Amino acid sequence: MARCVEFNEVEKIEKAMNVFWEKGYNATSMQDLVDAMQINRSSLYNTIGDKHQLFMKCIGNYFDTAMCELKEKVSKETSAKQALIKVISDKADWIVSCDKGCLGMKTSFEIAPEDTIVRNVMSKNNDIFIEFMATIVQKAMDDGEMDDTEDAALMAEYIATSFTGWKQSYILHGNPIKIKKMSEFLIKNIFK
Repeated sequence: MARCVEFNEVEKIEKAMNVFWEKGYNATSMQDLVDAMQINRSSLYNTIGDKHQLFMKCIGNYFDTAMCELKEKVSKETSAKQALIKVISDKADWIVSCDKGCLGMKTSFEIAPEDTIVRNVMSKNNDIFIEFMATIVQKAMDDGEMDDTEDAALMAEYIATSFTGWKQSYILHGNPIKIKKMSEFLIKNIFK
């Protein structure tokens, strides 16, 4: 008689996500995953699937959590301008305090160039993030807090790509003061 598989899938995906986040997709073995998740291989294959399927669930979990946190953060601010300042400042702080970096950025550079499925999911997630940021930018423009001659979506994309550049700079130079100054420079320039 087959045993019933009983485990908290969300908890196990979180554990797997941390392994992928720390080691990267290619350096993570199935043994690393089953050890971290504390389940046997057959349970993993029978409930979630193979390494790629598990990774896709991890990416989904990571993005959903990040967007939920972002939306909650933005909702607490009194204006669109303050929300953007908070998002930018917090991202700069996170870049210097998170040793693992961003799973989304790692995935975009490590796997997305060769894996169409991953690239499509990452592109869709990026579009959702940019669209959300563009609504905040547009609100700031509509409220007279930002120059409304620029395209809100382009401005949102500019902000998001700044984050990637800051992470690269921090990886290469390890200078938290430089990251703080770049975030202040971005804020100053988008709110001229």
